[in-house]
Amino acid sequence: MDGELEEMSRVSSRESSHKDVDTSRNSLKVGTNKLNVKIKDEKKIGFERDADSIGSTGSTGDGHHKVPNKIIANWRHACDRTRDRTRDLLKRWRTLPEFDPSASSPTAGGSVGQKTESLQRESGWSVHVWTTWVDRFSIDMETGVNEGHYQLTPIQTNKFSHFFRTLLDHDQDELISEQDIETLVERLRHFADWDTYSPEYNILREIERGFIASFLTGFDDEKLGFQVNKQPYLTIEGWLFKWAQMISGSKNLSDFPVWLQYFVKVLFQVINRSGSGIITRDELSAFYSSVLCLDTTKVGEILDVSYQAMTSNGDHALTFKAYRLCFSNYLLGRYPNGPGQFIFGAPPLPMASALFPVDYSALNAQPEDLEQYAPDGKTTRRSVIV
Repeated sequence: MDGELEEMSRVSSRESSHKDVDTSRNSLKVGTNKLNVKIKDEKKIGFERDADSIGSTGSTGDGHHKVPNKIIANWRHACDRTRDRTRDLLKRWRTLPEFDPSASSPTAGGSVGQKTESLQRESGWSVHVWTTWVDRFSIDMETGVNEGHYQLTPIQTNKFSHFFRTLLDHDQDELISEQDIETLVERLRHFADWDTYSPEYNILREIERGFIASFLTGFDDEKLGFQVNKQPYLTIEGWLFKWAQMISGSKNLSDFPVWLQYFVKVLFQVINRSGSGIITRDELSAFYSSVLCLDTTKVGEILDVSYQAMTSNGDHALTFKAYRLCFSNYLLGRYPNGPGQFIFGAPPLPMASALFPVDYSALNAQPEDLEQYAPDGKTTRRSVIV
């Protein structure tokens, strides 16, 4: 009997000890949860205090320094929802609040410097809005219409210089004369196998007279051209100058002289020796080799690229209408866009590494060097900060 009572007392004491342990664990969990809730509330209150400090700081100065509450809410939402990588990015953008020191006044307890230090200690978010021009081609700032004279771009200079050296200046003396133009006409006639009494050849002779009248007359500067024994000679500078005059004000091929419009038609007929009305890849290759005198390696490098560019990757036949559009692009294209750059097998200049560079010069300029904005005034600025 006594043994049973002792056993029952031991069981009862064991159960009571288990209950005490469970009670301690529950109280510990409750305490931990309360601590976590308290920490979260303190963080939330601290963040709201920072937001209030930003708003109050912005209100001390001018109206444009005030940060809208919507922006604060957006930043708060972003910080709560984004991952670690985005949080790192936001940390890099975190700056001191904007304030106007001139708007602060000395108080009884301290000076303006103490007020500034207190504002700097209250870090928060400030909004920076800036913009800049996208500089597509910086050549636009240097060329174009300058003092009434049209300036060729480097792409145009490259194309017309290639025309000068490949089709006209065979002796490589940087000069052309009437004899060089006659030689070009004879080479085109011989390649097309036209008789000297054929209508096509008579049109070629008219084109020759148009070339001479447009390029070998009216020299105002010896750097552009000169005469020796009444024989005119044109330099490459004069050649480019004459093209600039001809292109100035032209919007399409119809704005050019009539002889140049006929030159496009005759050139198409010269290349299309079969008379089918469609220039084939082999016919273009023969023109590059025989008329332009390009070597086999050069022809192999540019033939496929040229023919695909002029036929839109083979989707359209190279008819006279398509060739006329390509030649218009050759004359009027200021940049390496379009198939016109391959009319005479001249590849474009190497492309810049950045097609659309962004100019950040205004961000690094001194305040006294920044140009003031004027709505009606002309400016040379290429970057702007708002």
